[in-house]
Amino acid sequence: MLLRLFVILVGYSVAVLTAVLFIHLLAWDSLGFGSGAEDPAAQWATVISVLLSTLFISYYAFVPSAILVTISELKAIRSWLYFALSGGAVALCVVALRAVDRTADGAIVPVEAATIAAGLAGGLVYWLIAGQGAGGWRKRSLSAPEPSES
Repeated sequence: MLLRLFVILVGYSVAVLTAVLFIHLLAWDSLGFGSGAEDPAAQWATVISVLLSTLFISYYAFVPSAILVTISELKAIRSWLYFALSGGAVALCVVALRAVDRTADGAIVPVEAATIAAGLAGGLVYWLIAGQGAGGWRKRSLSAPEPSES
């Protein structure tokens, strides 16, 4: 059971990192890459941005992700479609939570569609790492032999 919790935690972490990298790849040209004259300061700024974004998205996505992962574990759902749609649903929750935290001046450019697409990608990565074994711990504990009375 402890190993399964570790796999879930690793899957969640890599899924969030994938979603953040997906968004950064969408903005690749605007970050100053691909032109052949990359600035080392811009490269380090992008690395810092990926790390900080991963922390913030992890914060916003934790509760909805935990609920959907718990459902998949209890019901032994192993479908890639469930996890992809769950990633999209979590991203939609992140968009909603970010909208609540926004200030009234509206200085943030809306990126809701890209965020939901990133959530779909993150959900698929979670499925690859941890989702394919969802609920496997239940089968082992249910099929464990009864201790014999000697």
